[in-house]
Amino acid sequence: MILHIAYEDKELPVNIFKWIPLPSLEQQHHHPCFEMGMCISGRGTFHFGSTVYPVAPGDIFIVNVLESHIAQSHPDHPCEFLFLNFDAELLEKEEPELMVPFRYYPFHFRNRLEGDGVMMERLRVLIRQIYEEKRSMAPGYRTAVKSLLLSICVELLRMSKEEISSTIWMDGMRKYEHVRPVLQYIETHYQKDIDLTRLAQLFHISQSHLSRLILEATGRKFKSHIVTLRIQHAKRLLAGTSMNVTEICFDCGFQSMASFYRNFKQYVQMSPEDYRRTVLTNSLRIRADLSSVIG
Repeated sequence: MILHIAYEDKELPVNIFKWIPLPSLEQQHHHPCFEMGMCISGRGTFHFGSTVYPVAPGDIFIVNVLESHIAQSHPDHPCEFLFLNFDAELLEKEEPELMVPFRYYPFHFRNRLEGDGVMMERLRVLIRQIYEEKRSMAPGYRTAVKSLLLSICVELLRMSKEEISSTIWMDGMRKYEHVRPVLQYIETHYQKDIDLTRLAQLFHISQSHLSRLILEATGRKFKSHIVTLRIQHAKRLLAGTSMNVTEICFDCGFQSMASFYRNFKQYVQMSPEDYRRTVLTNSLRIRADLSSVIG
């Protein structure tokens, strides 16, 4: 089952929330965003496909983007989690290698991290700090959350490098290097009418292999990846320009207003007009808050 994630803050694709799993075993799901879960109390189990891990306070679980999973509480001692999920674009813009623990080799990288070492305690502190920053929404919290998230991913990358053999690691990085020119091409041409057949011919890769590489590298199928890039561009134009919605629709590469509205509402959970109003309202509120502080 695919679970679609909506982000509370449209300008920061990061969610962190407390959640208590049910004692009954629910259907496993997967989603295109990255996820971590830290148990803060209680007991239970965490299911990844056919693999089952025990859950104890302090345990941290890393969810590979393609893995089906579900947490389950102990009937007498329900476990409570802090779940953190975020969009891949936050890492893509910084250092693509940071995505390795979430995308490559789920069978080699442990889903469950435990223990009382310095690195584990640092991860727990960073996750709690993200929760506090998101809850307080103090001035500059978006930058603080991104910085804390990047620190978490650096720690995970170093841990994964210690546990994965150099051969497997290099194979994963070769795969990413192989598809990176394709992703760069898509980044600069998504506003045009591009399709998988033409892309495969251009880079001399079979369609099936290219489709698999894109899925592994982005967590999204080819068409979904194109639409995601177009929607992100539309959000930037809605927030930062006075272009009308029709102009934005065609500038982003959509072939019709109906397609634009349908996809925008599916990905953002609101219409383009509502998104623009929300961004404007938030901007005015922040300016007012800053003025009151300065005054």
